[in-house]
Formats: sequence, structure tokens, C-alpha cells
Amino acid sequence: MSEALSSWLRTLVGSAMFCAVALVICPKGRAKRVLNMVCGCVMAIALLSPVVQLDTAAVSRAVGRYRAAAEQVTADAEEAAGLYERRVIEGECETYISDRAASLGVELQEVRVNARWSEEGYWYPWECSIVSPAARSGALSDAIEAELGISPERQNWEVTT
Repeated sequence: MSEALSSWLRTLVGSAMFCAVALVICPKGRAKRVLNMVCGCVMAIALLSPVVQLDTAAVSRAVGRYRAAAEQVTADAEEAAGLYERRVIEGECETYISDRAASLGVELQEVRVNARWSEEGYWYPWECSIVSPAARSGALSDAIEAELGISPERQNWEVTT
């Protein structure tokens, strides 16, 4: 790439020097006006020569690669955002269960919530696992079902001693 740029700059500078010398030694009058127009064309050609020599197939391939890379980055970012959103929802549900248990006087050792992707396009709490030194709390189980929509069948209670 730097070789192409260097070659283009040499062509541009060489054309400019040639035109400047030609215009200096040309007598005034009609010939100088014609030479001025010709020098303008030469400079325009020298300036646009990289575009004329452009390999359109290579440019198309490069654009295709960049587009594919951009699509992959976008897909990865969307996936990461979705996983982050899932973790946030699960964390908020876990916090809710812990806070609700504390307000009901139920001691919990661990709370885990798993979320699922809905057909409507959002994460929702699907099931929970609760580790507690006491047996299942009916009031907490009812609150989880009412507030989070996790049915008692999907609430896994484990009693530790």
C-alpha cells in the first residue's frame, strides 16, 4: 500500500514539475493558454491515476470481507448484550427472592434463578433453586409464583442441615 502511495506521489510531483517548467519556458499568448489547459489535464490525470488503476474486484472482495466482519461483530455484540440482559434479570429476581424471604423471616443460604427467552423476544424467570436450612416456605413460594411467575413445580427447594 505504501509503495502505491509513493508511486502516486512521485507521478504527481513529476507531472507538476514538468508542467511548471513547460509553462515557464512557453511564450505568452495563445500557445501558453493552450499549454495551461494541457497542463491542467495532465495534472488531473496524474491526480486521478490511482482511481483509474483501481482493481475493482479486489475492492469488492475487501468490502465483502469488511461487511462480513462487521456483521460478525454486530452479532457478537447482540449476543453479549442478550447474555448481559439475562444475567441482570436473573440477578434482580434472585435479589427479590432474598429480600422477600428476609421480610417473611425465612432464612436462605443460596438462591439461583434461571431465565428463558420468550417467543415475544424477552427474558423471563423460568425456574429457581433455593437452598435453605428450613423446609419450603409456603408464603415465599406463593410470592415467587405471584410476583415472578415461577410455578411451584419449577421451584427447587433444597434443605440443608
